[in-house]
Amino acid sequence: MSTSHTAMAASVRRFSNIRFGLLASAMCVAMPGIAHAQNADAEPEDEDEIVVTAEIGRTIENSLETKRNLSVIGDAIVGDDVGDLPDLSVAETLERVVGVTSDRFKGGASELSVRGLGAFLGASFLNGREISSGSDGRDVNFGQFPSELINGAIVYKSQQASFIEGGVSGLIELQTLKPLDYGKSRLQIQGLAGYSDYEDRVTDGQPFNYRLTASYVDQFQLGDGELGIAIGGQLRRDTAPEDIFTSSSTYRPCNTVEGVDQSNNCDYDTDAAGNPTGASDTYFVSNQYIYRAMRTQADRDAIMATIQMKPSPNFEVTLDGQYSYRDDIEERANLVIADGRRDIAPIAISPTGALLAWSGETRLENQSVWRQRTEEYIGLGANIEWSTGPLMLNADFSYSQTQRRQDELDMRIRTNSRVLYEIDRRGTNVPNLTFTDVSAVENNVGLTFDLDNHDLYNNGARARRRLENIDDGIFAARLDATYETEGFFESFQAGFRFADRRRVQDDGIDSTLGLVAGGYASAGAIAARRDGFLVEDLFEGDDNTNVRGLTFAIWDAQELFTALTGSRDAGVPAQGVSTLSSQDTDVTEKTYAGYVQANFDTMMFGVPARGNIGLRGIRSETTSVGISSDLVTSPGPDPQTITITEVGPPTINIERNNYWNWLPSANIVFEVDDDKLLRLAAYRAIARPDQLALSAGLTFDDEADLGDLGSIVSASGNPFLMPLESWNGDISFEWYAAKTSSVAVALYAKQLQTGFRTDVTPLTLIVDGTPQDVIIGRTVNSNEKSHLLGFEINAQHKFDFGLGFQLSYNFADSNFEFEDPIVVSGNALAEFTDPANIPGYSKHSANATVFFEQDWFSTRLAYKWRSEYFKPFRTSANRFTEDQGFLDFSLNVNVLDNVQARFQVLNILDEPNIFYRPTRDSLAQADYSGRRFFFGLRGRF
Repeated sequence: MSTSHTAMAASVRRFSNIRFGLLASAMCVAMPGIAHAQNADAEPEDEDEIVVTAEIGRTIENSLETKRNLSVIGDAIVGDDVGDLPDLSVAETLERVVGVTSDRFKGGASELSVRGLGAFLGASFLNGREISSGSDGRDVNFGQFPSELINGAIVYKSQQASFIEGGVSGLIELQTLKPLDYGKSRLQIQGLAGYSDYEDRVTDGQPFNYRLTASYVDQFQLGDGELGIAIGGQLRRDTAPEDIFTSSSTYRPCNTVEGVDQSNNCDYDTDAAGNPTGASDTYFVSNQYIYRAMRTQADRDAIMATIQMKPSPNFEVTLDGQYSYRDDIEERANLVIADGRRDIAPIAISPTGALLAWSGETRLENQSVWRQRTEEYIGLGANIEWSTGPLMLNADFSYSQTQRRQDELDMRIRTNSRVLYEIDRRGTNVPNLTFTDVSAVENNVGLTFDLDNHDLYNNGARARRRLENIDDGIFAARLDATYETEGFFESFQAGFRFADRRRVQDDGIDSTLGLVAGGYASAGAIAARRDGFLVEDLFEGDDNTNVRGLTFAIWDAQELFTALTGSRDAGVPAQGVSTLSSQDTDVTEKTYAGYVQANFDTMMFGVPARGNIGLRGIRSETTSVGISSDLVTSPGPDPQTITITEVGPPTINIERNNYWNWLPSANIVFEVDDDKLLRLAAYRAIARPDQLALSAGLTFDDEADLGDLGSIVSASGNPFLMPLESWNGDISFEWYAAKTSSVAVALYAKQLQTGFRTDVTPLTLIVDGTPQDVIIGRTVNSNEKSHLLGFEINAQHKFDFGLGFQLSYNFADSNFEFEDPIVVSGNALAEFTDPANIPGYSKHSANATVFFEQDWFSTRLAYKWRSEYFKPFRTSANRFTEDQGFLDFSLNVNVLDNVQARFQVLNILDEPNIFYRPTRDSLAQADYSGRRFFFGLRGRF
């Protein structure tokens, strides 16, 4: 540890010498545009009314003013100027909003949840428009939007009829700057250099990274009207280091005690009546256990631009576009307990069936993996606003597309003989691994047992290429009309929206390739061997000294693939060759929505009152295309194992579904005093299933050598899955004690009208020319109702001398049940495990920030915490994430009138991500990513 800190200090000194060079290299690229908010009254007051001069204070004041003016219950974080948002990513900024939590991925915040209820129950928008996604669901990766280029964000926690449907917990809307509304010229350039202590341990790693951001805003005369432009962008060159212990996604129940030399995989034994007859209590075991080191690269670029034209006071046209591109590369070195179920003798089993400690017999598998994932996002929008007298019309057109491409080269080689081992998970995040007898391997190779010796691995050589393509596209058109009147109702709104969203996921391009003569013993493969290890002090962040510093033989993954297959392009489908397979997803979703809404502003019970009532109706039409293929089986690389291959022409099956949803809503705000508001809301909302959950495809488990078809095949989704519906009631009291001081308390109740359960059904497949039934599990809607009750409280205050704080806490209690969807060899995991709750749901979440600022500097210390939550991954066994707490620090100093120095530290406590599957105490994965340091300069002119 001390060596790492010494290296870090030296690195920081080196960085200090180059920071001005980095700033001089800053390049201008993107600044987004149209701030077409879900609700026009959400925009902050004009800058002239702001009297707070310090940056944090200005942001708090703008945010409180925006929150106060909302017609629904919500929160906001709005910068006074371009680049004022306080963090390096939009997700980390939004975590400062009460009730908003993130899902951490590769050391940074990504997908967001409102009120701890998971991204599944929420919806995200950019300038009032849906955002396409390259993830497995509808979840938006907020990392593609640099916080330096976002002007603000609003979290709507209750809904009104004019909002786009799709969020039970709330709606998150990012807003970009409209140049005419901004009202002044601004050129801004920022250069940040970063340092990663985990990356400093990677052999030939790049501990330094950088991000360059620039934006330009200006206004011009356009005849008798006005023209405004905003353009900006970011170049980011980074890494995403991680140390990982993980397991395969397939877990199964067992109750046998096999012991040494039994040559059996553990099983779940029952009598004819289904009563368990095994010698052990039931426990869950994975097919494989993996100790992983990685070298990574994570580059991202973003460009955003807006043109806002106002030829006359009553006519306005805004055109905007966003583009981002990310390129993530991982080189993995895996040491694998390849026979995770073989000869298991339990040592300790928890009351829930988690296997805490055990002995077994396994081959040791060495995997070399190279994976590149690119994701390209483009968003285009056009908004036209025209008014005459009391009538205002607004037409909006948008297109959003995300294309994700993944190319994975996967090589493995094993020991020919097996070792005896023990694994102990008790009291540690990375399990103890002890080899109790390695004599069989030593006798086989004639060498002393040494994991770092390449010649130890001499069996089961394999090379494969796996490709995955995801295309998610959304076209939407919207027309809204507002008519202003006099009397109790000040205005009436009506509108129509059409959206066409299609997701295609080509997930079955998987080729096991023939090897050149000699395989791993060929000259090219031997040349690909690497001395040393990929990472110095693997699992440095874990307290388990038993596995810290683990090393094993490694190869250069790209060189090895070329040497084994004869070509770097081996396995790439030929031009024009169909890649359709039964694992593919092709889902089209068309929605037709219309609404009416009446807005009022009057006196009630002797106090001013404003709000709205409305109704939104949506017709949804889904089409899911499924591919069927005949299967053939062949002996696997080991006895009692099989592999399956799809053969023959694919058969296309189309399944369609349609339904209506009616969503009434009512919101009212009472101004009980000049600085106190009481808000009430009642509304109905829906949360749509992820597109992957609507897939008609199948999933094949190819992570291990499995012995029966039932353990390999499962359903990807269910085309007839319906949205989750909810009736909701909210009440909020807000006290705006000063421009930068407030206290707010909110209570909310949700009754979920539908739930999900696992339906166990037979699926008939043509296998080796004959029909064969396979028992699968498929998630279906249930008629069960559940409730969710919660409250949130937040307070913030800034003292006159510059010290301030922001505190928030959210509590939610739910009895929702999400059964485990997996059926393995006829055994439904739901029969052995407790159901999960709402995906992404945390019962507790809290944020605490302390800051101090003067005119020339500001500093902030922020802690964000959430309790455990359910994090599903495709159609694998239910997965749970341990509670998480992240501490971040920032310091900004004005070194010149227009130049500011910035310093930030992320994840000071080196908090890991810990996952459990299929029970809440069965350790499945531990990720460590380390701390990140950033220093740079920002100039405004």
